Amino acid sequence: MIGNAEIEIVKTKEGIHTLVNNRINEHYHSLHGSMQESMHVFINKGLLAVNKNLPEIKILEMGFGTGVNAILTFRENHVLQKHIHYTTVEAHPLTASITDKLNYFEYFGKPLQPFFQKMHACNWFENVAFGNMVLHKIKADMLELQLDGGYDLVYYDAFSPNHQPELWTFEVLHKIYEACNKNAILVTYCAKGEVKRTLEKVGFKVKALDGPKGKREMIRAIK
Repeated sequence: MIGNAEIEIVKTKEGIHTLVNNRINEHYHSLHGSMQESMHVFINKGLLAVNKNLPEIKILEMGFGTGVNAILTFRENHVLQKHIHYTTVEAHPLTASITDKLNYFEYFGKPLQPFFQKMHACNWFENVAFGNMVLHKIKADMLELQLDGGYDLVYYDAFSPNHQPELWTFEVLHKIYEACNKNAILVTYCAKGEVKRTLEKVGFKVKALDGPKGKREMIRAIK
């Protein structure tokens, strides 16, 4: 668990909280807005771009973090009404003393808060149902993890290559590629040339898309 000593809660320009990891001096989300970044990168350019004919969507998330991508996926699925299996990998979970203070629900609406708290409180390594969405949290280091496979969508939300270069290597991204179905989509806020080249070497077809507010580009890669 990451404790309060390493983490600071700050407000983004849209008024919604994000966190700063003071140990590595990096924010969890863009200071232009945590919700707008997650919606743009992971929901609009990821979830909503998946083949609509799939009866079930298997999602792999690298970096559960504050849980914002998971709760936004849950919210969006009220419209999509898909069966979603959402696997999320996190080596350093946050404590409830941090996540309970996030002001997301001043913006998301209070009805979502119990689901968000359950997402953080539910057991690791178990399938937990949230309506049509099943959440499976894995507390592990992605470098050592053996992935089940069959993923249709990857939310790659690790800290930046400057701070976690080990999570952006050929070996790790190749492991993810091998765990994906044909035509699977990987989306990430990162748009570094080195990351694009590594994804291409792995086998993905890489496209640079318009980034969220404050970023010129983001990456969408397709197997």
